[in-house]
Amino acid sequence: MARVITGPGPRTVFDDLLDAILPARCPGCGRWGAPVCGPCFAALAAAPPAPPPPPLAWWAACFAYEGVARELVARAKYRNERRFLAVVARELARVVETAPVAFDLVTWAPASPARIREHGVDHGELLARAVARLLGVRAMCCLRRGPGSPQTGLDARARRRGPLLRAGRCVAGATILVVDDVATTGGTLASAARALQAAGAATVLAATVARTPRPRGAREAAAYTPGS
Repeated sequence: MARVITGPGPRTVFDDLLDAILPARCPGCGRWGAPVCGPCFAALAAAPPAPPPPPLAWWAACFAYEGVARELVARAKYRNERRFLAVVARELARVVETAPVAFDLVTWAPASPARIREHGVDHGELLARAVARLLGVRAMCCLRRGPGSPQTGLDARARRRGPLLRAGRCVAGATILVVDDVATTGGTLASAARALQAAGAATVLAATVARTPRPRGAREAAAYTPGS
């Protein structure tokens, strides 16, 4: 479900102090100041509508994966610029407030070992834990990644299969939110949902910072499927 973007999320005194001491360049216009200036934030496109890939019960995203949103993700994920991670975490927390059911915990689909070695950290985990803190719920590492190639660079068919994921702990009866940065086909989210439901999860929801457009002509489905 697309949403109306009204402006950046709430800021703290620490945000203002950091921007005053170490100003960032807006990824849209290059202006010095806050991580994203007001006009560039207002120009961000809402995520295109897309049905949740089974067995996900619900899937929401903040932005279309293009322009400033693409650069925001790149700075948070590939350049390890933590203030941009904080920006996207706040936006994710806002969009998750529209979830149709309450959830018990937040988790993430772990990155490949190669990516973690390259960057020294799993940015998906950082994002999930930041969102959980903002929402006041638990963050828990529930999934383990099996062998296989990273999703980046794979064709659409391979992406739809998703990475090999297994639940690393019992989540019987839980309603779980899976957080990720960008989704194209939703294959990673679907793989996470299958693994969690195989471990006993009652319902799996998902939220991503950005979503790439679906091919034209793709049939839309309901955004929430109870009990799926």
